[in-house]
Amino acid sequence: MDVISYNILLGTIGLIVGGFIGLNYSYNKYPMPYTKDTIDKKVLTAGIMGGIILNILLPFNLNYLIGCLLIGIPFGMRPGYGRIELYVSFIIASLIYILIHFLWKSDTYEVLQQREGT
Repeated sequence: MDVISYNILLGTIGLIVGGFIGLNYSYNKYPMPYTKDTIDKKVLTAGIMGGIILNILLPFNLNYLIGCLLIGIPFGMRPGYGRIELYVSFIIASLIYILIHFLWKSDTYEVLQQREGT
């Protein structure tokens, strides 16, 4: 297989950039190596929005880039931080995927997918 899908490439780039953003954010916000079990609301919001955007069809397949970038923020935080936020964002992304692809059997979504070329 000589051709790599641009969706995978965009998702990988978004995840790497989001990881760097999350690492920078966590080192600036938390000076101590570990913290009490607290949930960072900004990172949780970014993870949830990433899980939602990842499952929405956007022009030029920007949903992969933006969604993976936002999910990459809790993924890239320093050790001991961002675990709960990452789990919540993965659960929400999975639930939305199940709702769209298995429970919501609509011709409209299939027409949109064919129009986008995915």
